[in-house]
Amino acid sequence: MPNTMFFSLLLNIGLLVLIATLLTHVPFVRRLLLNSNNPVSGQIALALIFGVISIVSTYTGVRAQGAIVNTRVIGVLAAGLLGGPYAGMGAAIIGGMHRYLFDIGGFTAVSCAVSTFVEGLIGSAFSKRFKQGRLDGTGIFLITAAAEVAQMAIILLISRPFQAALDLVRLIAFPMITMNALGMVVFIRTFNRVFIEEDSVFAGKMRLALRIADQSLPHLRKGLFSTADMESAVQIIYQSISCAAVMITDTRKILAFCGDPKYTDLKTDRILEPILKSIQDKKATTFVSAEKQDPLYSLLKGHTIIAAPLIEHNEPIGSLTIMVKKQWHTSEANVSFADELARLFSTQLELSDLEYQKKLRRKAELRALQSQVNPHFLYNALNTISYVCRENPDRARELILTLSSYYRQTLENDRYMLSLHTELYHVNSYLELEKARFEEKLSVEIHVDEDLDCMVPSFILQPLVENAVRYGADKSGNRFVSIRAVRRAGLAEISVSDHGPGIPPAVLENLQSGTGNGGVGLENVHRRLKSIYGEENGLQAVNTPEGACVYFTVPAEGLPKSDAV
Repeated sequence: MPNTMFFSLLLNIGLLVLIATLLTHVPFVRRLLLNSNNPVSGQIALALIFGVISIVSTYTGVRAQGAIVNTRVIGVLAAGLLGGPYAGMGAAIIGGMHRYLFDIGGFTAVSCAVSTFVEGLIGSAFSKRFKQGRLDGTGIFLITAAAEVAQMAIILLISRPFQAALDLVRLIAFPMITMNALGMVVFIRTFNRVFIEEDSVFAGKMRLALRIADQSLPHLRKGLFSTADMESAVQIIYQSISCAAVMITDTRKILAFCGDPKYTDLKTDRILEPILKSIQDKKATTFVSAEKQDPLYSLLKGHTIIAAPLIEHNEPIGSLTIMVKKQWHTSEANVSFADELARLFSTQLELSDLEYQKKLRRKAELRALQSQVNPHFLYNALNTISYVCRENPDRARELILTLSSYYRQTLENDRYMLSLHTELYHVNSYLELEKARFEEKLSVEIHVDEDLDCMVPSFILQPLVENAVRYGADKSGNRFVSIRAVRRAGLAEISVSDHGPGIPPAVLENLQSGTGNGGVGLENVHRRLKSIYGEENGLQAVNTPEGACVYFTVPAEGLPKSDAV
């Protein structure tokens, strides 16, 4: 008889494992099991599912001395551990009531019904600990064994006559405690194994999607506007996954296509229309079959088309469409892969658009700052010429020509970055006007390291030189301006110094703190430098024994990467 019980319990455990495997392939059940905060309807559904498992266990049990040797405890405990307290107690009520009604008046009908309720309580009590991952296989084994020991104790307490109950417990205790405890471990691990496999497949697809997105990133920086970049992106996808064809579209046309030449039908407008229509709901759409009159009919006879929307600012801007060969089973992984890859592409496209807008705003800001400098320079230049007009009209005429030449170059040049030598040429034009005003009282020294011709923001030096000329007079009224550009550790350090009384401490403090009271010229230069080269690379100003010195550093070669458009 014990051998029969062991064999019967083993068959029952095998049946429960089969049921568990089938349940893990039902999307509705998967969602319920993976959701840690199921609503009341979800908890009721889980109670019904595991309650039915308990009923099946009762029906498939084997009779022994007026009792039914079965695996009912597995369904009830699993309901509590996997579904939570409400699901556990619901399954226990269903399983316990059925056990009582199944054998009304039977020797163990009441005791087994009561023990089923107790098992539900035990599973519910350990639910939180289980979901936190604090119960391993050994813990599950011991909890199930304890639940079965409790059932044996309840049989001894309730079932009468006592001697018959004692004989029954001696017969069934060991098989039920050991087999059901082992069966519970296998049952739970069946659920766990299937979810691990699913997570592994999903993780593999996500790794692939991230790798493709990383390789495609350089081609997404220009948005959907570069056909060559879009063609490179679809080629990367096509070479990375097993598919028949890949294409990227905007909301009107196909931007890029990669696939076997025999699938060129996918490039026609009649195919494009249903694909573009499908992305309006902002969800991935799978085309599996179509009517004969449908333009997708010929393609869908042997293939599945997955169209995932590309979203920017919550609006569809195009689609990523992948065509795969049909298989005997439906692969949700392909749909998830296409959808997640489209999401990654959408994020990159949106970031590229934001970066482009940021650069445009930066250019607009620089132009605005330039506009603040130019009128100031014009005022000073005209004021200088007005002084010269009284004494030397010919010299005034030369200065006017110098000024007009300077402004012609300025207006014709719309670049916001210039070579250092071009910038110095503009500064020399300004100094030519100032020398006419101060004559021998203005001395200028310019030193540039040999072969140094870096790029600098346009009109970045003029405000600094203008400040040095205006405020750099020594006690005798002489003005000395030194402009230097030297290499230092891969950078070009550009400085403007004078022999004046120095910069007032309040102006120095305000300039470094960014309060906006560091003087219009200095403040503009400071803001522009930080805007282009970063917050730590603004204008530096110090007072020396000789006078004031302002300086900044720029890359000795090329443009800053963040400003290349």
